[in-house]
Amino acid sequence: MAPYSLYLDVMKRYENPIGEHIGGVDVNVDRLNLAIVDKYGRLRDVKTFWFREITSRGYRRKQAWTKVHQAIHKLLDYAYQHGVSVIALESPKIVGHLKYYWIRNNTDRGSRNYNYRKAIFRNKIIEVTTYKAPLYSIKVIHVNPKGTTSSREHGEVAKKYGLDKHVASAYMVALKGLKQL
Repeated sequence: MAPYSLYLDVMKRYENPIGEHIGGVDVNVDRLNLAIVDKYGRLRDVKTFWFREITSRGYRRKQAWTKVHQAIHKLLDYAYQHGVSVIALESPKIVGHLKYYWIRNNTDRGSRNYNYRKAIFRNKIIEVTTYKAPLYSIKVIHVNPKGTTSSREHGEVAKKYGLDKHVASAYMVALKGLKQL
């Protein structure tokens, strides 16, 4: 296996970011949501990258990861082309603890297959996005996901901008990333 530094040198797609926007990414088992904000926290653009078919049982894992990797590259290319220089992701460590808690306590998350899908995908998608972002000259920061989905502010943002709950979460992640800079 090649060292990561060699991988970045050979596979790098862009040398310098073309803007100073911050992208917030909300990762779900069937989609990636991107919200782009400027340095003042104003929402500039939103986009959702779908991979619905991979969440069903029986879908081959190798094909599923191919689709996920394609969606990640599309997300990063879209972010780069829209002036994103920093991308904020939920912290994989905290998401991992939540995943363990939900599975251990058999928490009903609205679907019979939820814990199966959660255990396989979400954390790894965050990790893959983290190591692929430098190919697009995008810096990655991890934020605490607390309050990005179930908070009063989340509902207000969704209503104000007319966003669904997942895109609103991506916007909240972007704002948390902006505060960390």
